[in-house]
Amino acid sequence: MIKNIKKFFKKNKKKIILTSLIIAVITVVTIVICLYVVPTINNTIRKDRIVTIFNSLKLDEDKYIITDESVFGEKRVYEWDNGRSYSSYKNYVRSANVDITVTELKKAITNAGFTYFEEPYPGSSFIQLHFKSKDNEYIRMTVSSKPYDDLFFNKFHMGIELSETDYAVDKNIGPSNVIIKVNMDDNNE
Repeated sequence: MIKNIKKFFKKNKKKIILTSLIIAVITVVTIVICLYVVPTINNTIRKDRIVTIFNSLKLDEDKYIITDESVFGEKRVYEWDNGRSYSSYKNYVRSANVDITVTELKKAITNAGFTYFEEPYPGSSFIQLHFKSKDNEYIRMTVSSKPYDDLFFNKFHMGIELSETDYAVDKNIGPSNVIIKVNMDDNNE
């Protein structure tokens, strides 16, 4: 039996080497596809979905002026907490008071198919509302008064102490700073 096997291998040596080479090439190509192509496709699909969510809000570009944005498809996990991930975001300025801006955005977000489920910091100097879709996608909307934010930011960074009158600044006065975050994985940011 062993003689027959040796004879078979000796007779078919070229075919066996060629077949092994083809199998090795197919294996390498499959590994490359699994390691590089599939994640790239998945990240593109996720990014397209995030862009679709932002677009579904139908925010008037003349009213909501983008000041900063970071929209990406890959899941970016926090370095210090693997259970949480970064959100894609867009920052806007809206030339309206905070209460008007919140009302507009809440309507736009619910019209896009998201359901309000919490306000984590009631009574803060800003309003943050969380929304969730039926597909477990999350939107975090934060609106604050730009003059109020600028006052505190500028004084803090210039090392100027805040006065009693600084705290009395109307937190509803416009224009409004708006941050809209979209997360496909969690609401733990």
